[in-house]
Amino acid sequence: MRFYLICILLLAIKAVVGQVPNNSFETWNSTSGYLTPANWDNLNQITFSSGIFTCSQGTPGNPGSSYLFLMSKTVPGRGVVPGIAVSGKLDTSTYKPLSGYPFTNRPQSLNYNIQYMPYDPTDSTSVKVLLTKWNTSTMLRDTIAYGASYYNAMAHSWFVGSTYLNYQSGDAPDSALIILSSSSSSPKNGSYIYLDNLLFTGSVIGINEQSVNQEDVLIYPNPTVESLTVELKNNVAIAEIAVCDIMGKQVFRTSFLKSVTVNTMAWARGTYFIKISRNNKSSINKKIIIQ
Repeated sequence: MRFYLICILLLAIKAVVGQVPNNSFETWNSTSGYLTPANWDNLNQITFSSGIFTCSQGTPGNPGSSYLFLMSKTVPGRGVVPGIAVSGKLDTSTYKPLSGYPFTNRPQSLNYNIQYMPYDPTDSTSVKVLLTKWNTSTMLRDTIAYGASYYNAMAHSWFVGSTYLNYQSGDAPDSALIILSSSSSSPKNGSYIYLDNLLFTGSVIGINEQSVNQEDVLIYPNPTVESLTVELKNNVAIAEIAVCDIMGKQVFRTSFLKSVTVNTMAWARGTYFIKISRNNKSSINKKIIIQ
């Protein structure tokens, strides 16, 4: 009986994590004389004629033989083109995703191995996830869950990153969209991100409607120099933080589970404002000082 239950558990885990297409970026196809990751759309199709590629195969992988290397580059006639990879279809004019891939699970997070370096703190690399379901009444897609992580500093060694999903509906999705980008909407030449081993993990039932209150949040140390930790109390599980400088420019944003530690070494000294929110239902704002 115990062996039977273990087998069911392993099959369930495989069903969740196995649905990221080419999740380890081990499979690459030759397209117009260059390599492109199988099942992932990118912008090489509009830059290859200039001999420039914003999406390429990095080696060795972590783990495996290869990883995904995205880099923003200046392309003649187009300006700076961000390195973008989408688990579906990508609009080469707007650089926005058009569609995802079939997916019916309700995972807690997308985990991945990552390195990154935006050109400067005004740019940010990002990992975004959107789960949706087609609504036959409105003929539109309903958002089931979303999550986004933005990285503004730098990490030159592999580490495990996580993008936690905020659920808006108790329904099961029918589509998943993963968007990986080396830059923000104002890309900077030279910003890059390495990614490997993408895995959906965990399972979520229903919607956590709990709000975030002042007494639910710990932020320390404040003032700080090297890092800042945000910790949730009172059973608040998943929330989102966004940090802006005194001019209102966003320098960091991510969703997280229970706690998150942010590397602030690359941030300019001064005053910042941090917003902690939960499912867009409530938010609190606090001031932090970088020394």
